[in-house]
Amino acid sequence: MGIILKGLTWDHPRGYAPLLGGIPEYQANHPEITIQWDRRTLREFGEAPIEQYLDRYDLLIVDHPFVGFAAAHDALVDLAPFINEAQKLHFAADSLGPSWQSYWYGGGLWALPLDAATQVASYRPDLLRALSPAVPDTLDDVLHLGEKARSAGKYIVVPACPTDAISLFFTLSANLGYPIAEESERFVDDSVASEVLDRLRALIRLSHPRSLEWNPIQVYDFMIGGSEAVYCPYGFGYSNYSRVGNPVRLKFTNAPAAGARGCAGTMLGGTGVAVSKLSSHPSEATAYAKWLTRPEHQRGLYFRGGGQPASLTAWTDSSVDAMADGFFSGTLETLQTAYLRPRFDGFVRFFEAAGIEINRRLRGEGTDALLIRLLNDRYASQRVAARQIA
Repeated sequence: MGIILKGLTWDHPRGYAPLLGGIPEYQANHPEITIQWDRRTLREFGEAPIEQYLDRYDLLIVDHPFVGFAAAHDALVDLAPFINEAQKLHFAADSLGPSWQSYWYGGGLWALPLDAATQVASYRPDLLRALSPAVPDTLDDVLHLGEKARSAGKYIVVPACPTDAISLFFTLSANLGYPIAEESERFVDDSVASEVLDRLRALIRLSHPRSLEWNPIQVYDFMIGGSEAVYCPYGFGYSNYSRVGNPVRLKFTNAPAAGARGCAGTMLGGTGVAVSKLSSHPSEATAYAKWLTRPEHQRGLYFRGGGQPASLTAWTDSSVDAMADGFFSGTLETLQTAYLRPRFDGFVRFFEAAGIEINRRLRGEGTDALLIRLLNDRYASQRVAARQIA
């Protein structure tokens, strides 16, 4: 009887289509193995505890903030022993920004980088041309565009639902030169938080009224589905929306500068492929994970199937870039200089709760002082809890 490897990914074509599309090729070369992939929602992918899936799946597509939990609770297979030194050097050289680094934690490697993303800018070229001769370079340019768009009956738009609200907070903090560090005992200084919140409020004030409800997928669907939204300054990039052949395409470009660091500091996203510690077939699952992350597969079948590679080789492939209408070359600098958020055990719980509170504040509820105190208190308590577990 053959081996069945079951995997769990996220429910968007970028998350599942390239995995399903690669199954026939892998099974043709490994006839003793059958691959199956299930899906979970985007929210579950970002926030649901991974331990609830460990006894049902061999492979999990995960976000890197979960590696702190994995290291503390022995939830995932440490892949470091399965990767020789030459392969480690290759992964590091082929990494986009801190993607490879993001899955290392506590001396272990808890996933292999499969998909790379960060917050970048996007726009409708046909609509932007009527308002501006150039794409905004700075956040001040964005605000100016927002005012012009309003006057013309259009909008800028930014994903700022709770998950994206906290992501924006991290991005602006880092872009302004005050990145929140893994080892920091205090989440954010009062003055930095006040500046970030002021800038976010200015952005939200000029953005589409539903920005505070929407994630990037909802924003991009709105942008291509009508003619109201001209530009989005910060949203996790999706090459699916820029591909040649789409009846309406978005153009993606580097994020605007809030401070003096250009596009540097937008919060790293993307996914990695991990192996459950409860898998009955860890060696076979790891071999499949390594196959999925090979540059040849990433720039070939994986990309053509709708995937967004984590391989620098794929991102700098001119044919891949052309098929995505310049998505990869247009956002590469932002990816290469992305900010890696904390990953300690308990950070995901903080991230979820903080996003809700920041979103509430952007809706006009509460005060800055109360929010900043709450964020610092919760961050400190999660840091203490993480040290006690360690």
